[in-house]
Amino acid sequence: MSGPQRDRTTVRRALLAGALTSTVTGLPLLVAAVVGGQGGAVGLATVLLALTLGGMVASAWLLLGSILDVRAGERPGTRRLVWTAALVGVTLLSPLLLVAARG
Repeated sequence: MSGPQRDRTTVRRALLAGALTSTVTGLPLLVAAVVGGQGGAVGLATVLLALTLGGMVASAWLLLGSILDVRAGERPGTRRLVWTAALVGVTLLSPLLLVAARG
């Protein structure tokens, strides 16, 4: 597999893993909040928590992939490094949004 193709595959799999994690964790919590009659702030906090967890999974996937590529002697592409930096940055700020929504 060539470098750009490997980078696209890695980013696509990381985003899929993050989206799947967000869905699997957020959907049951959101349904529980709605059925329990909680307010809109609880629903928003639930969605933000799910997005934070999904971002953590996707960030970890991309970081681990980059580390493994460097150890194997391959350099990750610029586009993949930008995706990794952006996703890690957004994930680092997500808990602040969660606290602000809950607060």
